[in-house]
Amino acid sequence: MKTSLFLHKTICLIAAMLCTIYFSAMPIHRVSAASTTRYVAATGSDSGTCTSSAEPCRTIQYAVNQSSSGDRVLVAEGTYTYNAATERCSSLTTRAIVCVMDKSLSILGGYSTFNWWSADPVVNLTTIDGQSTYRGVAVIKSFATTFLDMEGFTIQNSRALGPASGAMGGGMLVQLASITLKDMVFNNNQAVGANTGAGAGGSADGGAIRIQDAPVGTTSLLQRVTFNNNQSLGGNGPDRGGIAFGALFIYNSTVTVEDSSFTNNLAQAGSTSGSGVSGLYADALGGGIAVQNSIVTLRRVTVTGNHVTGGNAGTSGKGGGAFGGGIFVEGTDNSFGTSITLTDSIVANNTATAGNANTGGNAAGGGFASDSCLVKIERTQIISNSALGGNSATGVSSGIGSGGGLNLFAVRQNVPRASLKNIVIADNFADQGSGTQGLGNGGGGGLNVQGIGLDITHATFARNRIGSGLVLGQALIVQPWDPWGTALPTDATLSYSVISDHTEGRANAAAIVVQNLNNISGTLAFNHGLFSGNEKDTNSDNLPVAHGTINGLSTMSTSSSVGYMSPGASNYNYHLRIDSVAKDQAIGSTTGDDLDKQDRPYNNISDFGADEYTPFPLAAGVGNGTLSMNWKMGENVLAGGLSYYEVVVTCTPSANLPDQGDCGQPINVGISTNLKLTGLSNFEFYTLIVYAYDASDVRIASSNTLTVFPSDIFSFLPLIKNYK
Repeated sequence: MKTSLFLHKTICLIAAMLCTIYFSAMPIHRVSAASTTRYVAATGSDSGTCTSSAEPCRTIQYAVNQSSSGDRVLVAEGTYTYNAATERCSSLTTRAIVCVMDKSLSILGGYSTFNWWSADPVVNLTTIDGQSTYRGVAVIKSFATTFLDMEGFTIQNSRALGPASGAMGGGMLVQLASITLKDMVFNNNQAVGANTGAGAGGSADGGAIRIQDAPVGTTSLLQRVTFNNNQSLGGNGPDRGGIAFGALFIYNSTVTVEDSSFTNNLAQAGSTSGSGVSGLYADALGGGIAVQNSIVTLRRVTVTGNHVTGGNAGTSGKGGGAFGGGIFVEGTDNSFGTSITLTDSIVANNTATAGNANTGGNAAGGGFASDSCLVKIERTQIISNSALGGNSATGVSSGIGSGGGLNLFAVRQNVPRASLKNIVIADNFADQGSGTQGLGNGGGGGLNVQGIGLDITHATFARNRIGSGLVLGQALIVQPWDPWGTALPTDATLSYSVISDHTEGRANAAAIVVQNLNNISGTLAFNHGLFSGNEKDTNSDNLPVAHGTINGLSTMSTSSSVGYMSPGASNYNYHLRIDSVAKDQAIGSTTGDDLDKQDRPYNNISDFGADEYTPFPLAAGVGNGTLSMNWKMGENVLAGGLSYYEVVVTCTPSANLPDQGDCGQPINVGISTNLKLTGLSNFEFYTLIVYAYDASDVRIASSNTLTVFPSDIFSFLPLIKNYK
């Protein structure tokens, strides 16, 4: 039997594609012709030069000591601990298991002694364990360019113990150098500040990693890095506790983080029996990520369940603040141009809890807090975070809690305008501490903006809350700021957005409050949007406080319900249903995508809010008398709303009915996302559509409509677009 030329070429093409896929999936580490590869295994011996895979060395540090810039060190599975005989970071307060100084190296884990050419960190778990005593890795420049490419390791149980000046980088310390980290896990590492006998307790930062003073022009890259259960713990002191910054601390550096997660990390400031003040308060900042004077880009990160806890003080003192339960970023020097860009991410279930004292500490930004820097957030969900002011130990003055989801703030002039686009801010909570409370003692359950300019476009504010003793801004507060007599009036715009379902709190607790404070007016300009189901929309009637400047209120629509897929716990799904009143209302919007990166507009006019309703994609493969249907909705788009699918097949009059049901009659397929229709007529057209229904039999979404015909001559595979 002869093979046709077409089939022969097709087979060759497929084979070439498979080869390309196979080899592109393998990790490739390019090294220069002059570089040397060295090998390490838990069963090895520290002798020689480590250049033979048959005779690997025992410790990573021994191999590093043999290496020159450009070399790579391959490490087989196993657990690697501190070895004093090979250690090279004796100048540090905390010794490190691996120390790279004045070299540029690649250290790659996930190999086995049977396979040195292909790494698999999941199967070949490669661990650096600090045994609750030693730092995991140090990367330090003293006189020569220093860079580390590290991949495929778990760094765990490492600890940096600090002197009074502070503890830094429990899992990894990077100073005057840059790094690339890929496929790494940082678990249960600590930076522990010292308890002191005078002044303030020792500070602690970077329980997992501290990156400090990277060379100008370099960008450190973290890809697919997991941060779990790392802690930065400030020390106790007689005057105040030590300050604490979170699991990843970035100072005076440029860093990009992609496809990474930060879960259950803690920054906890130290405590004192004294005043709680020694130059600064005992603040905790950025449970997952903390940034100062740096340029940071975060893409596709998940920041969940992280905490910042301010330090406690004595019965005559002031509790420490808590800022940015998930993320904190601060610009203390305008010349550096501090900025943070956060895209395609989730910031959820983080908490900022201020310290207790005679006067409770202040909490702000349960999910995200910024101070005096450029902020740009797009296609991100800020969900179910909390900012909780500190308690008064004597019942005198409770601490302020503001910005349950986000707190955007500035203490300096000329800070660039912030931007929020395609963002969901929902189910967040702000409250003051116990003690003597005030109606204006915080607020902004979703967002507090103060002292900066801000543009908000296609946002969804929903179900944010403030404590029962507060009245200011369940969804949003726009507050002016007057630090030290220098007025910083806040100027915000809110375009094509939805503000809905803010119902809890004291009477007259408006969803949006634009405040006039000491004759300095906050300003908010509405540019079309939707109010729905709020106890009260704005304070335009000067209740509960005198309003600032509110423009464009007449451009806002109202409705009793928006039509979300499954709002609130436990799904927090604020995608729009097919019957949502927010659909096709954002006339004039020029935004080109939505929360899920789907194109705007669908159906000529964009939708209000972060989501653009789009039918889910349906495809069909054809065969002899058959149609194989399959459809897929993006991840979590129907979560909590979907109960079942129905398929409707429309037939031409001369066509056979499908074996699975009558033409024009719904075929219930449960939650299956595929169906094969059989018994059909070849070369007769069939029109296909799939509908999604909730538990009340209400239609919530549909697929695109597809018209195809079966054939006994040819077949083709469907083209499926994967919506995320």
